[in-house]
Amino acid sequence: MLNNYTTAIAWLFEQFPSYQNVGASAYKPGLKNTLSLLERLGNPEKNLRFIHVAGTNGKGSTCAFIASFLQQNGFRVGLFTSPHLVDFRERIRINGQKISEEQVVAFCNKVAQLPSTPSFFEITLAMALVYFEQEECDYVVLETGMGGRLDATNVVTPLVSVITNIGMDHQAFLGNSLAEIAVEKAGIIKERTPVICGEERPALQEIFQSKAAGLKAPIRFQHGDVKATCEELPLYQRNNAALALEVLSALAISTEKLDPVDTWNHLFVATGFLGRLTPSTKFPKLYYDASHNAAGLEATLKTLSSMGKDNIMVVFGASNDKALEHLSKSPVKQWVFCEFSNDRSYRGQHLQETIEKLSLTEVHYAADVNQGIEKALKLRQEDSTILVTGSFFLLSDCHEIRHMLLQGNQ
Repeated sequence: MLNNYTTAIAWLFEQFPSYQNVGASAYKPGLKNTLSLLERLGNPEKNLRFIHVAGTNGKGSTCAFIASFLQQNGFRVGLFTSPHLVDFRERIRINGQKISEEQVVAFCNKVAQLPSTPSFFEITLAMALVYFEQEECDYVVLETGMGGRLDATNVVTPLVSVITNIGMDHQAFLGNSLAEIAVEKAGIIKERTPVICGEERPALQEIFQSKAAGLKAPIRFQHGDVKATCEELPLYQRNNAALALEVLSALAISTEKLDPVDTWNHLFVATGFLGRLTPSTKFPKLYYDASHNAAGLEATLKTLSSMGKDNIMVVFGASNDKALEHLSKSPVKQWVFCEFSNDRSYRGQHLQETIEKLSLTEVHYAADVNQGIEKALKLRQEDSTILVTGSFFLLSDCHEIRHMLLQGNQ
């Protein structure tokens, strides 16, 4: 019997190793376990209406925009995302409010009695779907964990499937080329179900068009973006907002009164969304961003440049399964590398040896991200902007990010 939230979360992470904590060994591709678990729980997914979102980058942002737009239309919206920054409950929200500690404990006690061995992600998904059904959500915005075809979330039949874009990430599981990764993401396309896609490259579009045609699923490619100045809406968020508006159109829900800029400014309150070019309230010209692959970092730096911020110093930490060669191609001259507390962090000699091979212009090291920020503040030039990035896990160690989340306490 798990008596409280702390005990339940400890049990959840120990009993079912999470990809967030241990990486590849926790990954269980395939839908069999999830289907079996949901059947034992009464198949809550059959009573819910889904918007299913996949993609290499931008899917968390797109999910947040979709959820907020639906909420503004008066709907009760479940939102399932990963990973979390500080509290496990960030993954499961209804209209911005996290699932309660009591509901997490109750579900863990229920699952502990079942004769099955699902993964951490499968259990978390099942918890969310049971909760969303109990709370009678009008819509559920569901973010894939990894890929699409074999992701646990792919047990649902959505009203709309969304694919944001394709980039190189998780190659060990999804393939070593953009085309292979696109095939995996295309796996969320369902028969006769509308598809909204933000990928712009023709060769990759063909993969999605072919898959959609085979399933008689209408597909549209979103090429436009929301009109706004850089100060109002970051460059790389404009396409995410535009995708979300397309989703509402596909659902025949009016978008006339929706203001993407105002939605962006209130996205944290509405959905708990944080860590995408989040400005520091404590330090001037310092931003937090969870970019964790080459395409993500490129988009973030391009956005900062569009805001007139070209002299960038980066405080960086990454998971040890991530390739870092792309850092040498970036325009950044000053780097502060640090470790984070999650076991998957690049550390010590391995970190230094990896960085030395990149021949970066100016490199510094710090024991953790908070010391890294202190060092960057001392080293910064008058016109420089500090970007703290590289991993969700790095941001979860930031004192200011933790304070924001705990203070908001949604």
